[in-house]
Amino acid sequence: MYLPRGYGSDEGGGSGAEYEALTQRVTLWDIAAARQIRVRGPEATEFVDYVVTRDVTRLASMRAAYTVLCDAGGRMVNDPLLLKISPEEYWFSISDSDLSLWLKGVNVGKGFDVQIQEMDVSPVQIQGAQANSLMADLIGDMAAEMPVFGLAETEIAGLPVLVSRTGFSGEAGYEVYLKNSSIHAEQMWDAILRAGDKYGLTVTGPIQPHRVTSGILAWGQDVDSEMVPFQVGLASHIPRNKASDYIGRAALEKMRDEIAAGNHPYRLTMVGLKMEGEPLVDYLSDFWLVAPAPDAEPVGYVTSASYAPKIRSNVALARLPVDLAVPGTQVYVSKPSGDSTGTGIPAVVSEFPIE
Repeated sequence: MYLPRGYGSDEGGGSGAEYEALTQRVTLWDIAAARQIRVRGPEATEFVDYVVTRDVTRLASMRAAYTVLCDAGGRMVNDPLLLKISPEEYWFSISDSDLSLWLKGVNVGKGFDVQIQEMDVSPVQIQGAQANSLMADLIGDMAAEMPVFGLAETEIAGLPVLVSRTGFSGEAGYEVYLKNSSIHAEQMWDAILRAGDKYGLTVTGPIQPHRVTSGILAWGQDVDSEMVPFQVGLASHIPRNKASDYIGRAALEKMRDEIAAGNHPYRLTMVGLKMEGEPLVDYLSDFWLVAPAPDAEPVGYVTSASYAPKIRSNVALARLPVDLAVPGTQVYVSKPSGDSTGTGIPAVVSEFPIE
């Protein structure tokens, strides 16, 4: 499924206007492409704990957590948000992948007492400076009472929803999971638009500058099934003392030991870049290659880039060789021009958040 990347026309201010709406008012995102997979049954906790790297037995009910799933070789399968409804029911709010098929395949061999099903549930995100006020109008006092990564069962316009205090905007935000969405989607969408009118609610796509400066990864764009968590800054999601086994554990623990010894089992790793040049106004339409010097051969490439108004600079996520992945390292980004590669744009490797 496709995810709307933006709605603003160049005449209306384009991505700059959407960024202003997020940081000054409130925005509504259609993220129905994030499909919901339910794992339910007496052994739901045991199954989920086996397929994700983190210890979900320590996650409280009605809480959400960012999770990583890997295959037996330690390569990433997906990095979804996990919603724990109860010890017998979990939802995977997935990035773009066929995770439901993979989960079912795992259980063919393991035989956990669970049911795995993609649900008729579609989420939207309400993000921005005034998201808390809008959500209070929609669901009452519980909006302010929800902790970050907290969940709540409630209604919007009389329709049953699950709400999480989450998002990937870098601003205050919530995700609203509408049940029976194939029937009620328009009704809820219109109700949110009406309630948001007094706050200047703007329908946008996911706003890139905050995501990129914060190092928040987009599946299939910045990270994919050829990569391992250590390559993309997710080492903290590989526990050292999880009591139970999980898929990929042996491979990941071996990789961690190799990295500690200075022997990285991969060539490229994810970095942030602060780039010079004219402000970017749209998504990249092609690969932008990265070299260590203006006249050197490319050694890496940009995966996401945007202009970040807050720091008045272009920013990017890129894959570079490990020896160049040091904050302060000067590199050069080549913007494609016709059939050839253009002149290298100076850029500096930066820590997250990029400042």
